Parts: sequence; C-alpha cells; structure tokens
Amino acid sequence: MRNLAVEDKKEKKNQKTAIDAAYSYLATRMRTTEELRRHLEGKGYSEDEVTEAVNELIGMRYLDDYLYAIRYYEYNREKKRGVMRAERELIEKGVDRETARNAKEDFLYEQEVDEYADALVIARRELYKPSDIAGEPPVLRELDDRLTARIARKLESKGFARGDIFKVLDAVRREAE
Repeated sequence: MRNLAVEDKKEKKNQKTAIDAAYSYLATRMRTTEELRRHLEGKGYSEDEVTEAVNELIGMRYLDDYLYAIRYYEYNREKKRGVMRAERELIEKGVDRETARNAKEDFLYEQEVDEYADALVIARRELYKPSDIAGEPPVLRELDDRLTARIARKLESKGFARGDIFKVLDAVRREAE
C-alpha cells in the first residue's frame, strides 16, 4: 500500500500542469488559441485547467489570434499566395472569422499590398517560357484556352480573389495580342 502512495506522488511530480504543457507547446512557434485548446484537451487536461491556462497566456500576450493572423498573412505573402487562401486557412486553424478579416484588412492597408500586381507576376511566369539561348529574353507562349485555364487554376489555388483573376486574365490576353 505504501508503494502505491509513493508511485502516486512520483506520477504527480512528473506530470506537467496545463500551463507548463502550454509553454512547451508554444516554445516552437506561435499558435492560435484554438490550436492550444485542442492540444491541451488532447493531453487530458480538464476544461477548467485549459481555460485557466489559455486566459493566463492571453493576459501575458503569449497568445494573440490577431497578431498570429497578421504574421500568417505576411508568411503567405512571402510564399506568393493570396490573402483569400490565408484567410481560409486561419479560419481552419480556429481564428474567428471577424479577427481573420480585420487582420487581413489591416495587413493589406499597412503593407500597401496590391494583390492584382502579385497575381499578374505569377501569370506572366506562366505566359512566358525561358529562351533556350542564354541571354535571350523569354519567349511568349501562345495564349490558348488551356493556358488561360491553367493560369486561372494556379491563381485560384494560390488564394487570389476571383475579381483579380479575371482582371489578370484580361491583361494577359491583351499582352499576348
């Protein structure tokens, strides 16, 4: 019987508190509030422990979904992706829709992002193929329905708005003529 009491004490000593587990989880990268909740619940912590840990981390600004969303939009821009894709992914990660939209609008305004120009650069990469001769300018491909559809699919998969895609396709058609 005494061995069970000693084992229980050792087990409690080795067991992390919810806040310690949260710190460990946040040590590698930023997370959303919902990601942290899911992680802690998956580890078997009670709802009260999870809520207490989350509230403490929000109070200390270790958790901030708005800041996470801003950083995520920056990351996606570096990867040449549109904000529509980033917004969808943020919502999947548990950021509420309003926070994701506010962060998107602030990001676009503060960074003076022109998604149309970004999409046009990507479309032009598809429209022109590199020349076989070193030092020669790229060669314009024939813009047929297949290439147009390919450009549209690529831009849509990267998360650009449909309005920007249509404007880009129009510009590319004029450029190819």
